[in-house]
Amino acid sequence: MFHSRHFNCVPITEGIYVLEAKEQGGAMSNAGLIDMGDHTLIFDTFNTPQAGKDLREAALYFFNQPIKYIINSHWHGDHVRGNQHFSEELIVSSSTTRELMMKTQPEWLNRMRNLLPNLDEDILKLNASIDHEHHALKQKELSSELSYLLEIKESILTLKVTLPQLTYDRKITLHGSARTVELLSVGAAHTDCDTILYSPSDSIAFVGDIVAVHNHPLLVDGDPISWLEALTFIESLNVDLLVPGHGPAASSPYIQQIRQYINDLISISKQMVVENALMDVNDIEIPEPYLHWKFGSIFYRNLEFLIKTANR
Repeated sequence: MFHSRHFNCVPITEGIYVLEAKEQGGAMSNAGLIDMGDHTLIFDTFNTPQAGKDLREAALYFFNQPIKYIINSHWHGDHVRGNQHFSEELIVSSSTTRELMMKTQPEWLNRMRNLLPNLDEDILKLNASIDHEHHALKQKELSSELSYLLEIKESILTLKVTLPQLTYDRKITLHGSARTVELLSVGAAHTDCDTILYSPSDSIAFVGDIVAVHNHPLLVDGDPISWLEALTFIESLNVDLLVPGHGPAASSPYIQQIRQYINDLISISKQMVVENALMDVNDIEIPEPYLHWKFGSIFYRNLEFLIKTANR
């Protein structure tokens, strides 16, 4: 079995793997490998070039055939920064996603390069803290944080922003000898434009960050109302399995949890605006259904975003 420090390889049906991000490593989000019969298709390329390198090696390991298509579901860095290892293949995204990548990714890289001295200082401090920490659990937490910073540093030093070469607006169908898949732009949801991959013959959809399983979904770069419409559209596909951008694959009914999450946060934010505009969002308790989801800090970022939006 293929091994990477960045992700676990999970087969979900014949010819399709989900590469699930490990908590430590440079992936940060999930990617997908699809055997199209005469070539391989890859869905998203992780957060770092080093994870993207392993992604390429995994695709060749499992299917031993040419890689033809690389799909970027949206512009966020944790889904596109492995692109440079596929510059000879055809990288595909929606037109809007490419425009946003062109605008945001070089800016991010320039900003992070300027912050390298600060990052080096943080790494030194963490190393010192680990050396002086005797509590095993705390030492593990510090080591995890150090691992993350080292992955980011390597990414900053090696990243070459690589943009899609083929774009589309609403739908494109890709054919292979074993299966046909559809790339569907659902418009604004998690970002200004999100792409899903639908494989009718497998009853599977790779949905990027429109669905996050046991993770708080990030609302701040998208449109929550349109997001709800996108969820309804995905639901109408009646697939058996959803592959999220974060978390394990799940059945279609999980869509209702994300719908409920968005509606609950909209309701909380509206109540805060009406009752006490000066109330600190950090005083709000995360509702019990979402209390144990990963990245709880995103809950508060989402609330701040919704309150700010309501006050415009």
